[in-house]
Amino acid sequence: MVLFFASLVFYFWGEKEYSILVMFSILVNYFIGIWIHDTGSDAIKKLVLGAGIVINISFLIYFKYYNFIINDILSSLFNVPKLSPSQMIHLPLGISFFTFHGLTYITDIFRKEAEVSRNPLNVGLYVLFFPQLIAGPIVRYKDIDTQLRGRSIDSEKLYTGTVRFIIGLAKKVLVANTLGNIADQIFALEHKHVSGSLTWLALLCYTLQIYYDFSGYSDMAIGLARVMGFQFLENFNFPYSATSIKDFWRRWHISLSTFFRDYVYIPLGGNKKGVGRTYLHLLVIFFLTGLWHGASWNFLIWGLFHGFFLVIERAGMGKIIDKMPRLISQLYTLFIVVIAWLFFRIENVADIGFYLKKLFFIDTYSSLAYYPLYYLRSNVLITFLIACIFVFPIHQTSSFKKFTHFKWFRDVIYLILFILSLAMLSSSTYNPFIYFRF
Repeated sequence: MVLFFASLVFYFWGEKEYSILVMFSILVNYFIGIWIHDTGSDAIKKLVLGAGIVINISFLIYFKYYNFIINDILSSLFNVPKLSPSQMIHLPLGISFFTFHGLTYITDIFRKEAEVSRNPLNVGLYVLFFPQLIAGPIVRYKDIDTQLRGRSIDSEKLYTGTVRFIIGLAKKVLVANTLGNIADQIFALEHKHVSGSLTWLALLCYTLQIYYDFSGYSDMAIGLARVMGFQFLENFNFPYSATSIKDFWRRWHISLSTFFRDYVYIPLGGNKKGVGRTYLHLLVIFFLTGLWHGASWNFLIWGLFHGFFLVIERAGMGKIIDKMPRLISQLYTLFIVVIAWLFFRIENVADIGFYLKKLFFIDTYSSLAYYPLYYLRSNVLITFLIACIFVFPIHQTSSFKKFTHFKWFRDVIYLILFILSLAMLSSSTYNPFIYFRF
């Protein structure tokens, strides 16, 4: 009860009037879950589940995609007047996450993979739990239903949870913010000042920023949850060390990719309905993945770009990649992922062609007023190098384990990271939250 009301206060603090929306979502899914469980007829169960899915998706479509549908689609196709700023629908914080939680709750009950909860506070806590409400990870009800009913808190969980939170905070504040500031400065330059080398610097900084930013959120959520007795599954597994795009999506935002796999891809038929349908299903999944990240054309392009490479890997290129030396396959994957982040970062689709020409040095003109070393101050350069090292699992190597063998030494490092993070937070006004809008 305490955690539920704390989570409700947390959401009210950020959204106020939309607290009613999230409470309505909780109640709808609570009663639908009971209805599905108590109904004896399979046909009625399917009908109720379908109604629940429609209600949840309707929330998402209206609040997240209404502006995009009117301003970018209907206005172009049918000359529908664009919405004025006062008519635009505000995007509630965390709507994608609490909507997906509602969907997994009623679907897991329908599939008999989780027990229905008669306690609305347990359902409310699952949907509204504040550590992961704003930026995930997406938690399956079936993975924590027993923890919602009862859990224990001990010194080990308090320690490991606190350490995990500190690591996540340091990732976000010390690394992501530092590199993200450089990326934002370069991408904000007038086109005449942008060179190929600057574009590569900005894109690499953004590549590191989005990983440390989002994995940092996940680390903080996992750490806070552990302190409170919950055990969340991992959401990242060193995705930039992947050896294929397929492998990348086994490592990046794992809770999202497994959600689409289990709740969309497999129900569509997965790879059981022929080669052509398999390719179509993959493209549909990554169309939805792009759309989930935001109501904008650039996110759709980003999602379909990944989907295209997954299709060609499945069509035969994957076998070629498997025979390559590991370093070559990693470089191939990283190159595709980095280029894809350009589509993700540049919201104005008309500018994507300009930056692609700069990246591949097709357009070499620049005023030369700005250059990479202008941005690579000592603190930025050190952060960049450290970030490049720790995107790989070097902590698993024997040398690193020997270096950090003593617990007191690790604790000193954690304390220093925590103090530096607090100092950075108090002294800097730059603190973007990339994933809050999703």
